[in-house]
Amino acid sequence: MPKLTVKQQKLLKAFHLISVAVWFTSVITMSAITTLADGLEDGGAFAMVHQIYHFVDFKLLTPAAVLTLLTGLVYSMFTRWGFFKHGWLIYKWIITVGIIVWGTVHLGPMCTEIMETTARLQLGALNDPNYLAHWRLGFWAGISNAVLLFGAVIVSTLKPWKNIRKNKTAARLGSPRNGFTPE
Repeated sequence: MPKLTVKQQKLLKAFHLISVAVWFTSVITMSAITTLADGLEDGGAFAMVHQIYHFVDFKLLTPAAVLTLLTGLVYSMFTRWGFFKHGWLIYKWIITVGIIVWGTVHLGPMCTEIMETTARLQLGALNDPNYLAHWRLGFWAGISNAVLLFGAVIVSTLKPWKNIRKNKTAARLGSPRNGFTPE
């Protein structure tokens, strides 16, 4: 496969980093919004907070997550990094795909249900056990996703677990590099 030029790689990396930043910020924002609804006494304001929550999820977080995934795919396909050459890349793929699948299958529909419930019941949603469970889950999912994304950024920066194939080959051959020598 043809490889990207250095300039193309830098441009792709910029898009990747910006999309990760928007995704991470959106996750933090959504968690913060869950605390904003506490103590509101106006039903309209309460419903509006939930509309903002839904907006951040579908208009900011989701496109940023998809763009992160797509730029990661392009990066893996058209640079020397590949998909599974390094342990840190495998970790990032697992985190990225896992969060996106969980968000698509469970959290996105839950977010829509929360918005619809509060639009219909306004403050009465506070008496709905389904709403309360979903709202709490939304908060904890946001915290969990933020920690996972932060971890992916740290792993991407430090790049531990480099070149899995080379390390396995070195271990089989008894490379002194890994502290093992044949007897």
